[in-house]
Amino acid sequence: MKKIFFLTSLLFFFALASIAFAQENKPSFTYFYADWCPHCQNVNDFFMENGVYEKYDVEKLNFDELKNKIKLKNIFDEKGYGNQTGIPAVITDGELITGDQPIIDFFKGRLKEFKPEKGNLPNNFTLIALIAAAFVDASNPCAMAVLVLLLATVIASKGKNQALLSGLAFSLAIFMSYFLMGIGFYKAISAFSISRYLSLGAGVLSIIVGLANLKDAFWHGKVFVMEVPFRWRPKLQSIIKGVTSPIGAFGVGFIVSLFLVPCASGPYIVILGMIAGKTGGAIPFFLLALYNLIFVLPMLIITFAMYFFNTRMGKLDEWRKSNLQLLHAVAGVIMLLLGVYLIYSRI
Repeated sequence: MKKIFFLTSLLFFFALASIAFAQENKPSFTYFYADWCPHCQNVNDFFMENGVYEKYDVEKLNFDELKNKIKLKNIFDEKGYGNQTGIPAVITDGELITGDQPIIDFFKGRLKEFKPEKGNLPNNFTLIALIAAAFVDASNPCAMAVLVLLLATVIASKGKNQALLSGLAFSLAIFMSYFLMGIGFYKAISAFSISRYLSLGAGVLSIIVGLANLKDAFWHGKVFVMEVPFRWRPKLQSIIKGVTSPIGAFGVGFIVSLFLVPCASGPYIVILGMIAGKTGGAIPFFLLALYNLIFVLPMLIITFAMYFFNTRMGKLDEWRKSNLQLLHAVAGVIMLLLGVYLIYSRI
């Protein structure tokens, strides 16, 4: 317990230092918008497609809120616009820019000259955060337990060769299932232009998931667990024990992915909220593919270890059970880091 507490504390302070480093010296501007404004949507689309939200510290102020409307009117008055007030509007380095095309033209020029200052890693931090969250998902005890049971079942009935193919088919099904779910969720976010609010919500969710994992690190099994619910496990085991072929393993992979949602979807939703307002084009799909490749990586490693190194499934399951609390502690700290970062970068 002392070892887990020390490791958790060390990772937590490292997380806070990482957040401060990622935010340091980031160029910034204020952006006034409204959800009903089509010109604002043009600007938002440009920002997303060109990574403006990732390269700059953007203060987004909703024009429909009275205090923001008054603030923008005062700025227009200071700049000599009289009673005129309009959106979209950007304030950067004391300069006021209004209208979608002038704002887009301004940032086209700025982006050509954009060079992150030393110590500022906005692009890299997003990638690091994604990889960290994917490893949290990948190390989730319930995902490993499912594969260990599957391989042990197929080995007992059909041997190592069929177990190898079944493990690969199962991993492929999990990859495809979560990749497709991620695309659907990302499309929904983009269609309704709620990325800002989802990012804040994802930050809160990340902190909740982090605290829940830390609870399991110190008080595992109390109240609830960040794993497959106990009442679902008999049904899940009966499904897996019916698998005797790679085709069956592939089909069961899609079914099992639904059982994994309660314990494996938290980090995924957090990352979707994180990239929704920062990336466009084909980049989100690449990031989702990378995330899910990391997610199934332990499944592939376990499958190959069983086949090439004769690793016994019983030993792997014993290792998983003996390190449950440590895995939850690391996952908890990483999710707290992501939650604090998401909220800090969006408020």
